[in-house]
Amino acid sequence: MSQEALTHDGPAADGAPPEGMPMPPQPDPKLRQLDYLVGTWKMSGVTEEGPMGPPAQMGGTETFEWLEGGFFLVHRWEGYIDGPMGKMPDVGFEFFDYDPESGKFRSHYFSSFGPYHPEQSHYVGEFDGDKLVLVGPAKYVRELQADGTIKYDCDFPVGPDQWVPFMHAKLEKVSD
Repeated sequence: MSQEALTHDGPAADGAPPEGMPMPPQPDPKLRQLDYLVGTWKMSGVTEEGPMGPPAQMGGTETFEWLEGGFFLVHRWEGYIDGPMGKMPDVGFEFFDYDPESGKFRSHYFSSFGPYHPEQSHYVGEFDGDKLVLVGPAKYVRELQADGTIKYDCDFPVGPDQWVPFMHAKLEKVSD
């Protein structure tokens, strides 16, 4: 190894890696479609009577922020579901990324309602117009509204390509 290689202490002034070193990976530009979620939000909503039980009120705080490097959007929430069994905490993390091979966004979900399971905690989807639609064991739809709020709905499957509404919520931005 040359003395120059041993004494080089970082990228060139133009941000390029040292000669002979590959460029570090860069986040897919499609990830920037998720920028509208970034910030801290007040969540309020309801669940509907259905396969998961009687209706309930929901509330809490949700925060979306880019993990350093820009490859993952981290969603953290602290909330509650207040129904016939009382107020139950709903706390968790979700990590969004983008798979350029499939052209789909992916979500990996971890919550206070149960252990991680690859098939129950993984969602895949894309934008349908202005709506981010992610499908896994449920279907989540987030849509930015003209007033700056986000409409947030969740449906549960009742058969092949058949869904019933489960949750309807609104996210109101508290801070960037």
